[in-house]
Amino acid sequence: MTEPGSADRTSGPRTPEPHPRLRDLDVLAGTWRLEGTDLDGGAPFTGTVTRRWLEGGHFLVQQMRIDGDEREGAEYIGYDHAQQTLRSMSFSTEGPGPYCSFALEYIWQVEGDELTVWHGSKDSPARFRGTIDRAAGTVDGRWEWPGGGYRATETRVDDGG
Repeated sequence: MTEPGSADRTSGPRTPEPHPRLRDLDVLAGTWRLEGTDLDGGAPFTGTVTRRWLEGGHFLVQQMRIDGDEREGAEYIGYDHAQQTLRSMSFSTEGPGPYCSFALEYIWQVEGDELTVWHGSKDSPARFRGTIDRAAGTVDGRWEWPGGGYRATETRVDDGG
C-alpha cells in the first residue's frame, strides 16, 4: 500500500518510508526469556519471545514459544495508516481462535516506558499493561481479560543486533 502522492509518473507507485511511530517498537526487538504465571494460581510457565524487523523496517515480527508447547505462529506488527496506530495480526497453528474470523488482531502503544497492547480495539477489556525497564532489559506486566489472565516478565537475552 502506498501513501497518497507517492506515485512517480515514470516508474509507478513507490513504497513509502516506514512510519516514524514504528521506532517506538525498537526497544522490543531482540530475544527475550519469558517467565510467567496464570492469575488464577496455575503452574508457572517459561518460554522465549523473539522480535525482529523485516527488511525495509515496516514490520516487527514476533514469535513466541512456550516451553513444552508445540504450537507455533508469528505476529506482524506495523503501522496502520488508516487507523493511525500501531497494529498487529497474529497467525498460529491454532488458526484465528474463537473470537476472530481471520487472525488475532491487536493495537499496540508504547508511551515512554509503558507498553499497552489491546486485543481488537483500545476499548477492549482484553489487554496487556506493562512497564519497560530499558536499563535492566525487562518488560514486566500482565495480560488480563474477563475471567482470566497471566503475569509475565520478559528479560532480554539478545538485542538482535
